[in-house]
Amino acid sequence: MGRRGEHSKSEIEGMALDAAESIIEAEGYPGLSARKVASAIGYTVGSLYFVFKNLDELVQRVNGRTLDQLYLTLEGSLSECQFPQQCLFALGSAYLDFATQHAHRWRMVFEHQPQSEGLPLEIHEEKVDLLFALVEGQLQLLATQRSSEEIALAARALWSGVHGIAILAITRHLHTEGQQSVQQLTEHLIGHYLSGLSTLEPKAC
Repeated sequence: MGRRGEHSKSEIEGMALDAAESIIEAEGYPGLSARKVASAIGYTVGSLYFVFKNLDELVQRVNGRTLDQLYLTLEGSLSECQFPQQCLFALGSAYLDFATQHAHRWRMVFEHQPQSEGLPLEIHEEKVDLLFALVEGQLQLLATQRSSEEIALAARALWSGVHGIAILAITRHLHTEGQQSVQQLTEHLIGHYLSGLSTLEPKAC
């Protein structure tokens, strides 16, 4: 067990974030408490609040790390594909895999609403924009005649569908048989969306 003064503020911060992630992975957000995190790292709740303003701030920091990990996962999936449509399928598959393997943390990113004053309600907009940029890059290669505004809109529309499939699959409201069916549904969505995108006339300026 760590004792006060054995670790720097930045070390306690990292330990607390690691502990919070582990608790959320195992028990979900309802299982998270400042007392559990403090106990896991061998410090008092007071020491924890010396590093974080409150539990909401700790959760927001965990959410930021989750988005960073999701980005690296999606970016890594692009190393195994060659063509834009194939890469979009790879992004969809990687997104589903991450959401399934880290369901509690993934859902918390989009569902947690800070109750404390002074903390923003939005969830790391710059990090989310980086995720969309991966999709936009592949769509731009497929639809070179589209404007950047159309590509940005298409990326958000398409990924809203993929995100919805992930939510329904995780909450068991999607009546399919096995993960393979979920993957097939995602590929069906992406494939048909891309077909429509390629046949529709570009929006007039």
